[in-house]
Amino acid sequence: MMVMDIQLIGSTNNIKDKEEMKRFSYNCGRICYTEKDFEELKEEITNEKLMNGMIKSGHHSIFEHISLGFYMMGISKALAMVFNNEKQYATSEKSARYTKMADIEPVQNEKYEKWMELLIPEIDKVYPSMGDEKKRNVAIGKLAKENARYMTSVFTPTKMAHTVNLRQLNFTLDEFDKYNEENKNSKDLFKRRLADDMEEFISQTEKFKIKGLENQTDRGLSLFNKRNVEIHFGDVYSTIYLMSFAGLAQAHRHRTINYNISKGLELDAPKGFFIPDIVPTQLRNEWVNDLYETAESDYPQAQLLEVNERGIIEDFRSKAFLRMCGHAQWEIMKNTLNTAKEYEQFQKEYGENSLKPKCEQGIKCPSPCIWTGKKALERIV
Repeated sequence: MMVMDIQLIGSTNNIKDKEEMKRFSYNCGRICYTEKDFEELKEEITNEKLMNGMIKSGHHSIFEHISLGFYMMGISKALAMVFNNEKQYATSEKSARYTKMADIEPVQNEKYEKWMELLIPEIDKVYPSMGDEKKRNVAIGKLAKENARYMTSVFTPTKMAHTVNLRQLNFTLDEFDKYNEENKNSKDLFKRRLADDMEEFISQTEKFKIKGLENQTDRGLSLFNKRNVEIHFGDVYSTIYLMSFAGLAQAHRHRTINYNISKGLELDAPKGFFIPDIVPTQLRNEWVNDLYETAESDYPQAQLLEVNERGIIEDFRSKAFLRMCGHAQWEIMKNTLNTAKEYEQFQKEYGENSLKPKCEQGIKCPSPCIWTGKKALERIV
């Protein structure tokens, strides 16, 4: 299996030394209290007492001026989801639609290859005709990969470029330390495996830790929720639904919306599994049985989770524009449409447009869509 490897590939002003990062942040903090320009501040001798005072005072926003771009290889999909559920980041992750998954456990890989082969003819039956048959076959292959990856573990290694600021990195490292300490010996396999991943990440990035920059709030890692969430639709909204690991990973792209997992992280998938509509009726028992074989000792990406989603209506509308669309992954398209239908019962502000793809609302899409218009929401793949 791929070994985790974390590389710093970019940073503000190409600063890679922690002390230089602190000095840059110190200069930014000095702007608040001096008539000097930034170039003049760079010539000052560092006042260590003032520097330490800034850290002790909790004036930590100055450390958000330093961005760190990491290339993360061999991190589990589960750990990637923890990163991608936080708010201050930019991420570019290896796609399970456009690339073939690798470094899969042998038994899971057999199921992945098996379902790729089974799904291609099923997708071929429903996928629209195209002038270029070669492009059509490529598109069908992408959709087969996207659906077959449900058979793989959420701990399958992936790779991504991920950029965070220095303050957020220290918040994350602090929370990883706490999670690891609490769960490294847990009887819960999910928690134990995730703690191991966090410990490895810490070991490769602890050189960026700044004493005093730890989390000073009661906010923890946002992916996990222990509180009850009400169902409400108005200017602000809150809802609960079942969604797979893979679907939630897509939803994370909408960083203005809050997502939390409240239930469903145990072995044997207590909430069941997501079954794509493209899986024919006669194969659905086989789909579920294959997943249960994995779920006895691992966590397939099809495993359903109880997810809480909270936000404001404008941000949900932005999500709907992107996900109620022929280009979107089928599961998140269907999930977003279902939430829009619930919203429409209480919030009439957008009228009939609340349940239409953006191309039917007079908004031009930059990418050509093979499904076109309403079929984008009626498709089964």
